[in-house]
Amino acid sequence: MISEQIRDDLRSPWLRSILAVVGVTVLVNIGFISYAFISPPNLVAQDYYERGKNYFHDKAARKQASNQAWRMHLLLPSTMTVNTPVKGRFYVVDHDNKTVNDGQVVLTAYRPSNAEHDFRIHMRQQDKGTFVATFSFPYPGNWDLIARIDANGETFDVAERVFVEK
Repeated sequence: MISEQIRDDLRSPWLRSILAVVGVTVLVNIGFISYAFISPPNLVAQDYYERGKNYFHDKAARKQASNQAWRMHLLLPSTMTVNTPVKGRFYVVDHDNKTVNDGQVVLTAYRPSNAEHDFRIHMRQQDKGTFVATFSFPYPGNWDLIARIDANGETFDVAERVFVEK
């Protein structure tokens, strides 16, 4: 059924190589697309679209909130390694430049590559305006840390990205 010319062409190593490259490319793309549907990317914020959409529309509200905002600083070691305990410190001063004497502080660690490894730690108050916690990271790579304080009926948070070495 197949003509003699097509049979000869299919025996050519050049044509076989080109067909193999095209076939492998198609199979790899099918694999990537199916992997993307099976394991979608993890996001730190579930409502990321709404937050981004409203970011530029809420300038006046952000300006007013910045006048009432608290100053916060999350202090961590410069280098961190896997399964090595580190002490994190969280310093808080309210909008009147007074140290915050009470409140609940929760440090949440998000692993952008896999949400199954996220964890939360409650920080305890060590001094006026200072909260501490000792924790360790179970896996190497990038981690997003969000320290949130609930005090005096207000809630504020600060975020920082850290890298954990092997």
